[in-house]
Amino acid sequence: MPEIPDVLTVAEAATVLRIGRTAAYQLARQYLATNGVQGLPVRRVGRQLRVPKDLLEAWLGTALHAPAPSEPDPASGPRTRSTRQRSQTDAQLKLIAND
Repeated sequence: MPEIPDVLTVAEAATVLRIGRTAAYQLARQYLATNGVQGLPVRRVGRQLRVPKDLLEAWLGTALHAPAPSEPDPASGPRTRSTRQRSQTDAQLKLIAND
């Protein structure tokens, strides 16, 4: 199982928190604007924002654990559309285009 690094990017923190990247950046800006009173805890490293894991865990009130990797289903294999499916889709699109 991969470990969560000690310092994350805002996008990585968004993934861990299962929120959108835009929402994470909004929370990070809120943290900076309120001097750390509200929002996602971040630190500036040059011009970039980083989220220390320990501050993120304190903010959440729980320890973070890396998600277990999902196992691909070997029976599914790569999905490709057959020629028949493509021709049916093309025919349906032509019907829509003629309306």
